[in-house]
Amino acid sequence: VPMGLEDPTERITVTVAGDALGDASGAMAGLYQITSNYREINIACDNLIRIDFFAAGRLLNWLTQRQAQGCQVRLLGVNHLVAAFFHVIGIQEHAVVERRPA
Repeated sequence: VPMGLEDPTERITVTVAGDALGDASGAMAGLYQITSNYREINIACDNLIRIDFFAAGRLLNWLTQRQAQGCQVRLLGVNHLVAAFFHVIGIQEHAVVERRPA
């Protein structure tokens, strides 16, 4: 067990990059496993190029579950197009979405 995972009040920052397409099961499963015991999760999206509808749906389902467990998730450095997409599908209802500076 990595250090810090035994205390569910800890905060973690993880980075996502590239394209999240299709079920994105590899990247998403890793994200879910790494962050499963944290109450505050920052996800750095500065290098996330694009995300398709299916992958965003999986992300939305995960965010909904984490919110129900009392976890706060922040998506940081999201590019403007992805932020607009997240808004359309309702991700901002379950996580804080912070866009990249213009």
